[in-house]
Formats: sequence, C-alpha cells, structure tokens
Amino acid sequence: MTKKILLHLGSTIDTSLVKHSLDFASKCGATLDVLNVFDEPKKSVLDYFKNHGKDLQKYIIDGHNAKLKEELEKAQLNADDIKFSIRWGKDFIECIKSVNEEKYDLVISPPAEQNQSPNSTVMHLLRKCPCPVWVHHGHLWRGAVRILAAIGPFDSSPENIALNQNILKHASMLNRILGGKLHIMHCWKGYLEGVTSNPYFSDSEVDNYLAYEKDSSETAFSDIIESVSYEKEPRRIIKHGDPGILIPKYALEKKMDIVVMGSVARSGIAGLLIGNTAEKIAGTLTESLLAIKPAGFVSPVK
Repeated sequence: MTKKILLHLGSTIDTSLVKHSLDFASKCGATLDVLNVFDEPKKSVLDYFKNHGKDLQKYIIDGHNAKLKEELEKAQLNADDIKFSIRWGKDFIECIKSVNEEKYDLVISPPAEQNQSPNSTVMHLLRKCPCPVWVHHGHLWRGAVRILAAIGPFDSSPENIALNQNILKHASMLNRILGGKLHIMHCWKGYLEGVTSNPYFSDSEVDNYLAYEKDSSETAFSDIIESVSYEKEPRRIIKHGDPGILIPKYALEKKMDIVVMGSVARSGIAGLLIGNTAEKIAGTLTESLLAIKPAGFVSPVK
C-alpha cells in the first residue's frame, strides 16, 4: 500500500522528523525522499546579485546543503539512505507536482509548529494533494501507539463505502506497522434533526425517528468494520452528535497519537477536497493526522 514516501519540509531542516519518517519507511518497506521548497526570487533580485557577481540561488542551495550535512551528522543519519531534492516555487504546489511526477503513495508534513494545528500550506495539501497526507506532530513511537480511525457518514454510494474502507485499511496498516491500539469511531446524527423539533412532530415521532437512525448507524458501523481485516480486534466507539466536536474531544481525552479520517469533496468545487466537518477537525487537532482521499480524486495542481 505504501512503497514511496515523500517527506515535505518546506524550507526547514528537521532531522527528528527525518528520523521518524525513515524509521516508518523502513518498517513498511518503503523508500523515503525528502523535499525542500524555497520561494523563487524575483528576476529583479536575481539580476541584482548577478550584477554583483553572485548566483543567489546557488548561494542559497550551498548554504542549505552545508547545514543539512551538519545536522545529519549530528543526528547520526546516513544521507545515502535518503534522496534529498530542492525545488523553487510555491510550497504546496511544488510538493503536489512532485507527487504527480514521482507517484508517491504518502506525503508526510509537519504542521506550522509542534502541538499546533496545520498552517495554510498543510491545509492546501489536505485539500489538493492526490495521495494521503500525514500531518506529523512528531510524538509517535513513545510505546504503544494509539490510532483513531474516524469513519462516516454512512450512505449506500459505492464511493462512500470505498472511502470508509480505505480509511480502515490505512488505520489497520498503521496499527500493524507501529504496534499499537486501534480505535474506530463514528458519530451519527439524524437527517435534519432540527426539522423534527417543531409542532408538526410529536415527542414519540421524534424518539422513534432517532431510534431508527441510531439502529441504522450501528448496523452500518458493524458492517463496514467487519469488511476489513485487522491483526487485533479494534475498539469500537459510536456516539450521537457533531463529529467536528466529538472526534477531537475523544482524541484528546484518550491520548490518541494519530487520527485517520477521510476528506470529502464539496460538490461542484474543483480542488476543494476537504469538507466542512473534516476541515473543522483538522483545524483543531493537536494529534498527528492522516487524511485519506476518495478514490479517483484528481488534483487541480498539474
């Protein structure tokens, strides 16, 4: 499932994350490439330095490579185990272009800062990158890794079923590789629950309707879980309420290390892949996040 991994570091050097990513790549039998992206200087700036006998881009690259070599030696990392590359341009665009060109299976990226929600570059990757994106907060491998797979909503469309199964497959793979505990969570809400809170519906009608939704959700939840194989039986959690609130709350209370969830396209808006609920969750999580794309998604970045 994961054979080629791209670690996207923007313009930074993070040997701790390189080490984590290399360890993960080794565990799943994948190769690791590291990408740095620098803002391309304006032509007028390049011309200014050129007129003074200096190649600005070469100076930037040489300085970066010297610092990288120093940091790798400090971290006792072998540069021969990793392919490093540099691109010039807009951060997330160059990352997605690399994914399209090299057919990576997974992008790992840090958030803005450790223990903070994703910055705009990472949100662009979550929306537009064609492969899964792992927003890595760098606090894995402290022992048993706790993984939360958040699935739903349930409907009968093949696309939705396939996305939920793909979330579970990736979560199961992570659990197998990292040797942790897998929790699977679904939050259900009745269709237009607010509509039932008016005089046209009696209390018993509302209760019967919600009981129907609860039973339907529990059945669908069991069916989708049992359609995927696991090394160890996962813990099942089903709750009634807003997933944008309940999922981050559960992840925090249960000390999850990584949350695996899907990104759902907003109908008719090309390239804006992540839905309102998923975006809300991604913006509030301080745990690592693995976002899975629906099958057939084509990035608007070429």
